[in-house]
Amino acid sequence: MRRRVRIDPLYVVAAVLVLVVVGLAIFVGTNAQSPVRSGSALDSTSGGAARLRALLDELGGRTVIVQGERFAPSETAVTVLLMLGASEFVSDVDAVAAKTFLQGGGTLIIATDQGLAESAVLRPYGVSLGEGAGAGHYDASSVIAATASAAQISIDRGRILTLSDRWSPVMRSQGRTLAAMTREGTGTLIVVGSLAPFVNQYLGVADNGRFALSLAAAGFGPGRSIGFDEYHHGAHPSAELMAVLERTWFGRAMLLAGAAVFLFLWWSGRRFGPALPADPRPPRSSLEYIRGFAGLLRRSGKDEIARERLRRDLRLGLATRYGLDPATPLDRILATAEADDPGLAAEARATDSALAGRLRQSELLRTVARVEGIVAKKERR
Repeated sequence: MRRRVRIDPLYVVAAVLVLVVVGLAIFVGTNAQSPVRSGSALDSTSGGAARLRALLDELGGRTVIVQGERFAPSETAVTVLLMLGASEFVSDVDAVAAKTFLQGGGTLIIATDQGLAESAVLRPYGVSLGEGAGAGHYDASSVIAATASAAQISIDRGRILTLSDRWSPVMRSQGRTLAAMTREGTGTLIVVGSLAPFVNQYLGVADNGRFALSLAAAGFGPGRSIGFDEYHHGAHPSAELMAVLERTWFGRAMLLAGAAVFLFLWWSGRRFGPALPADPRPPRSSLEYIRGFAGLLRRSGKDEIARERLRRDLRLGLATRYGLDPATPLDRILATAEADDPGLAAEARATDSALAGRLRQSELLRTVARVEGIVAKKERR
């Protein structure tokens, strides 16, 4: 009878997690390579705005990437800020920061094909994106477009603006407005219902490039700069590793994978590699313990124990050989030894005197040999 194979459920969970991570990676990679319009100044594809940034730099403007852990354009000292096709929703806090930037005299240019992510900024000013606009041309109807002689722009798609009375048309065709402007404090808010005039693919079509330069004209000059909003394209760099793990999809996937591996190892009791013995070393010999204890004594500088032990060994050795009580004082033992062997007695007395004081390590080792020699000399007699 065939044995039924049991599949560990943890292997199933791990396989599902791997498939999910791979699927997300393929999905994100496919979207990153698809011809969508990002409007990002860091995107060199047809839908990016890298060519516009390069054009502004070539004409003497100073461009700045606005990014960080929070959206604060007023702190970047930019004069003109381009918010092109925001991919992340602008929060109410970000909308307040944008209003502060405008009231401080800045120029905010919002270009979008949908107007969903930017609604928090647009709604308070009475502007919304209405019906869709197909491919066509729009004529200039404001002096702001005449700065770089932009008479007409061309788009492939966009949205018609629905405006309140405070707005002034900038680009329109047959009564339909594609771009408009309004004032907020000492600043200027410009809304364009299409990304086409700013992206790489259409920057050189009609007067699109001139139109973009006209809107950003306030950013040229000493002490002025033109900023590209990359914060709402997901550019939130942080010096903290935990921020990267918590705020990015890749970091969250890594945390999820790490948690799954930990649970798998904890639940199954797996280990990496073969089992290791508790103590692979052989048992210590008596000599090793003696050497270890001697090393401790040597490092502590307390050699009294060794010297007293050697003096006792010398006294006991001589007392035993002369048949005396082991408790006999050394002077009486040496008196007996002197009657038998004056040289041996003198050597023993000198050795005991030396052991009564501190000795260097080399002298102590030589004294050990002398004690052994004295006792052995008596044994040979």
